[in-house]
Amino acid sequence: MNYTEVTDLFNSLFGDRWPKPLHKLKGLASVRQGEEISRAAQASGTTVKALQYLAAAPDPLAEVLGTSINEISDLNRKKAKQALGQMLLGQCAERAFERIYRSEVQPQEFELVDVREGRTDTDYRLLNGKARPVYRINIKFHGALFRRAPEMVGLEPEDCFPLATYKIHSALQKQQDEQLPYFFAVVGVRNLSGESVGNELPAMLVEAAALIHQSPKGPSARDFEDRIVDHLASESHPIYLRTFEEILTADWYILSARRADQLLRRYLFQRVYALKVRSFTRVFSGAEVDMHFSLSQDLTPLRTFLEVLRDQGSTAITTRLERGDF
Repeated sequence: MNYTEVTDLFNSLFGDRWPKPLHKLKGLASVRQGEEISRAAQASGTTVKALQYLAAAPDPLAEVLGTSINEISDLNRKKAKQALGQMLLGQCAERAFERIYRSEVQPQEFELVDVREGRTDTDYRLLNGKARPVYRINIKFHGALFRRAPEMVGLEPEDCFPLATYKIHSALQKQQDEQLPYFFAVVGVRNLSGESVGNELPAMLVEAAALIHQSPKGPSARDFEDRIVDHLASESHPIYLRTFEEILTADWYILSARRADQLLRRYLFQRVYALKVRSFTRVFSGAEVDMHFSLSQDLTPLRTFLEVLRDQGSTAITTRLERGDF
């Protein structure tokens, strides 16, 4: 990957509005294409002095980002690959959920509102006919099998879904504070993970993301990776389409925060593996304390949930919630 390839990639990702500080490179590119420097500075949102300084620099990219292409470390390549793979999985799961929802429920009855841009613990809100929120929905993708699940939590690996206990608590607290039922929509595809998807991404995209990860002066790595994933989606890249199709056709489930909390309390010492390991957080540095659920016994198929919502309405959902069915 060279300077021209990097700036061409930035152009394909951002068009006319490059984020700071990359906007200086956009201005420099315009100057090198023959545009008058004051016009290039104004159009790109920088100054003539900044572009003059950059034009004289031996490595404009390193000047702007504080690191060069040749300095990218393997650690940052690994971080970028994993992050991009995980984000692509997440976006495919969210779009697949939208597709399934809209195939089952008429929009005039309940409107699905995308709130992912806020980057909170809610991906969607469901609104009733009066545009009042009735449910919060958070999408959860799980790929890696817990191979020791039979031994550790009494579940088969293919039937085991881990969910961090703090996420259950947070969801239940939010539900209680807002009086708005909170649901997890759960999907998993065997052997599909952030790592496996990341390994199939175009090398240039990984290199560019790694460069931003390494940069002490660059834009937000998360925002940059978001733009890469959006680019893969808009270009209908094979890895995006293949991942989307696998997730769309997988088995989907629904689990309410209330039922998750009830099951956590019932199976605390059977299903929370961390409680069985002395000094768990020291032995497994960075690991979350998970509750493990049975997909077949503890969760409800998503389409069953949507059928109840479509045919019987939110009152039936509330009744089923009170019974602990969802």
